[in-house]
Amino acid sequence: MQNFSNILYNLLQQRGITQRALAEMAHTTEATISRYLTNSDRMPRVDLVASIANALNVSTDYLLGLTSIPNRQSFTEEIENLISCYSKATESDLKVVWAVLDKYHDSTIKIAASGQDKWNQKDSPVRQEAVKKFEDK
Repeated sequence: MQNFSNILYNLLQQRGITQRALAEMAHTTEATISRYLTNSDRMPRVDLVASIANALNVSTDYLLGLTSIPNRQSFTEEIENLISCYSKATESDLKVVWAVLDKYHDSTIKIAASGQDKWNQKDSPVRQEAVKKFEDK
């Protein structure tokens, strides 16, 4: 696994960006950038990691070596709204959502991701039926 210093160095080389240019884009000093490039044991503050990632248009996860995917994930407003609603849904409602999405999704992933593979006696009859359909597959 690459460390911050190696990843930063590679990005600068690939993009032909100087330490000075990156420092200006990330609102820091050239000496600060140099320090992180030459000392692989040093880790920058969180705000500086975010600033450098923003300047290089990569995700902080990529810059920290947590993912091999350099691009930042951006979602449409609709997807962000769906994620927000999903995170607020009750356990019973999540069962219904997964029952509806059943035909679009790999069931082995769905069960692992949702944890909503059992119906509850307290669920409404409509929800029980939807979840039962899900369980029968």
